Amino acid sequence: MKLLKNVEIKEFPKTYDAVVIGSGAAGLFCATKLSQVGLNVCILTKDTADTCSTKLAQGGIAVALPPDDSPLLHYEDTLKAGAGLVDRRTALILVEEGVKRVIDLIRMGATFETDERGLLKFTKEAAHSVSRIVYYRDKTGEEVERALLDSYRGDIIEYATVKELIVKNNRCYGVIFEKNGKYYAIHAPVTAIATGGAAGLYEKNTNPETSTGDGIAMALRYGAVLRDLEFVQFHPTAFCEDGTCFLISESVRGEGAIIVDSYGRRFMGDYHPLWELAPRDVVTRAIENQKKITGGKVFLDFRPIKEKGINIKERFPTITEKLKEVGYDPEKDLIPITPVAHYYIGGINVDTFGRTNITGLFAIGEASCTGVHGANRLASNSLLECIVFGERTAYGMYRDLRFLSLDFEKIPFNVSPLVRKTTDETFTMKDLKHALWKYAGIIRDGGGLTKAIELFRRMIRSNSSYEVKNGAILALGIAISAMRREESRGGHYRSDFPYEREEMRFHSTFTFQDLINSV
Repeated sequence: MKLLKNVEIKEFPKTYDAVVIGSGAAGLFCATKLSQVGLNVCILTKDTADTCSTKLAQGGIAVALPPDDSPLLHYEDTLKAGAGLVDRRTALILVEEGVKRVIDLIRMGATFETDERGLLKFTKEAAHSVSRIVYYRDKTGEEVERALLDSYRGDIIEYATVKELIVKNNRCYGVIFEKNGKYYAIHAPVTAIATGGAAGLYEKNTNPETSTGDGIAMALRYGAVLRDLEFVQFHPTAFCEDGTCFLISESVRGEGAIIVDSYGRRFMGDYHPLWELAPRDVVTRAIENQKKITGGKVFLDFRPIKEKGINIKERFPTITEKLKEVGYDPEKDLIPITPVAHYYIGGINVDTFGRTNITGLFAIGEASCTGVHGANRLASNSLLECIVFGERTAYGMYRDLRFLSLDFEKIPFNVSPLVRKTTDETFTMKDLKHALWKYAGIIRDGGGLTKAIELFRRMIRSNSSYEVKNGAILALGIAISAMRREESRGGHYRSDFPYEREEMRFHSTFTFQDLINSV
């Protein structure tokens, strides 16, 4: 299978020092820092510049700024949530440098909630020992995205779908992208993948349509090492009915909302001593289990928030408006909820400066795997990771650019080295998403994963579209990695191996050779 073939590729009329693929918080923060030191930077984005997971983030940013908090306490909470797989060095970097980066955001113009004295307000989310989440109503991500777009001074090319990397002898020289049916090549000494995660590959998810793991799969095809693909975080509280699916932030429970079953019983205490604010994987499986026990729905009750004197409509205007559109009033009604795919923990393996194993290629944000989340992300650590490692990746790119530019040359356009004879079968993204949800979703087992692996192999060999084949490559990696991990840990749960196993306390990897051997 050659993903690009028989197409004319034109040289883009402008050259750049650095290219960043993706316009979310990670890509924008990195690109802004690079442009501030005088580099000529270009951002390529699949849709409009503000169409990204960042804009949809409701809760906030975890940061050790409250007087009763410290980076050490934040670090300890991160370790606990990560189920034994958090990289301790990167976690320390996250919590210590995070304080500075949030201050950077404020200097860039980002607004967060403050009290009457002008001091930052903080809220609490699952598995945090103190209230340390800075936020702006229930649309923190939208505010962060606005501030970063206002601060960025480089070029942005919208509606540009990156199809391939330009790689020779394990060095990246740029990208090939498609816009308006035409293909262009941009050569650059350093390139960063900030395309977001892969939770959008699942049938039920809270991600924008663009979050389908494109950059992760593309990097794999050119030899990048992927890590921890089996770990997907499912968010326990989303509204998902009649084709409408949207997130209900964990901060709702942080402010006092409770989870009840179809009999109105608050059941989370049966599963964990932290009740509604237990780690997300625990709450997710508890909800799924309760549905089976009662044979009915599970609901989120907002009314305890109102009883605390908090105006629900003012605190959560976006969620309130979305619920109103589907006929629910959170001040009066119980809101039906269901767990959905939310955040992708695995990704492209990087060092602490965003470097991959391919020279000149970097990865940041949800597309990368820094190890800070372990097997289960601590709530609101994701935006923090974007800005902390966005800064560090900018430094890594700037440093490497000084050396890579010395022997920089334009090279012939090469396309994906993965070649397989195609069959006459055709699959759609709907087929892929359904299979991933059914066989590699919240609860997995060997039988289902075996079916998934065979189906994704067929998709890769099929006569399907580029998007389906590229997505199937990553889906296959997820299924194989989940099959190899014969235990349950964090976001990965197998009913045939329901407990953690000490001998499996390690990070998994998935390489191009694994892909070749599997297909």
